[in-house]
Amino acid sequence: MSGLILCNDTNVKNPYPIAELGISLHTAEELCYYIYNYVFLLESDFINEPLLYFIGTELAMPKLEEKIRKWIADQSDMAQILFMILQDIHYYSEAELGVFKTQLEWMRRANPSERAKKKADYLLQKRKYAGAIHLYDSIIGGEQDKGMTKEFMGALYHNKGVAYAGLFEAEKALECMEKAYESLEKEEILKEIFFLCQISEELELPEAMMLAVPAEQQFKWKEEFDTLYKHLMYSGKGKELEELWEKDSIRRKAGIQKLLSQWKQEYREMAKS
Repeated sequence: MSGLILCNDTNVKNPYPIAELGISLHTAEELCYYIYNYVFLLESDFINEPLLYFIGTELAMPKLEEKIRKWIADQSDMAQILFMILQDIHYYSEAELGVFKTQLEWMRRANPSERAKKKADYLLQKRKYAGAIHLYDSIIGGEQDKGMTKEFMGALYHNKGVAYAGLFEAEKALECMEKAYESLEKEEILKEIFFLCQISEELELPEAMMLAVPAEQQFKWKEEFDTLYKHLMYSGKGKELEELWEKDSIRRKAGIQKLLSQWKQEYREMAKS
C-alpha cells in the first residue's frame, strides 16, 4: 500500500474527524487504511459512540456496528475488534491481515514506554513535531519500565532531537543529539550533529565530538555538506532559505516546511550519484 488512501466513490455527509492528524475519514476503505497504518496511534477509547455512529449510519453498515457492540458487550479487547473490522470490510488481503495481526501481538507484549515511543515516532514521521516532543517528554518524565533501556533512551533522544530540528529549535536539537550519542555512540549521530552545527551558525561543535571524530573525517563531512549547500544555492533554493531566516518565526516555519518537501527528493537523487 502507498501513502495514499484509496477509496470508492461513496462519500458520507458527515466525515469522521481524526484531530491528531488533521484529516477526516469519508469511506469504509479510508477507515481500514487508518486503522491498518496508524494502529500505534489508537488509544483505548478509539472504539466509541461517535465511531459506531459513523460506521452504522454514515457508512450505512448497521450490521458491522451491531457486531462491534456485541463484541464490546462480550468484553473483547480493542485489538480483536480492530482485526474484526478489517476482516469484515475486506479491504486488505490475508497476507496483509497477517502483518497487522503481528503488529497487534507486539502491542500486547510491549511495555508502555515502547508503545508510547512508537506513537511519538509516527507523529514525527508525519511532521507533527510538537505532538511528538510532548510524547517523548511524557516517556522521559513518566514511570520507568523494563523497555526503557540505554539503547531505547538513546533512540528516543535522537528522535526528539530530529523533532526539535523540524521546529528549527537548533540548541534543543543539539542537546538531544548529544544525549543520544552518549547512549548509542553511533558515528551517524555525530555526523548529524556536525551537519546541525554547519546549518546553525550560532552552534559550536561540542568539544567531546571534536575529539571523537578525526579531522580527516570532519573534513569529508564538511565537503559533503558544502556540496549539498552549493547544489541548493545553484538551484536557487538556498537563497530562498536565507531569505526565510530573516522573516518572523511563523512565516519562516511555514516557508521552510514548503522548501524542505521540494528539497527532499533532490537530495536523495544527488546522494545516489
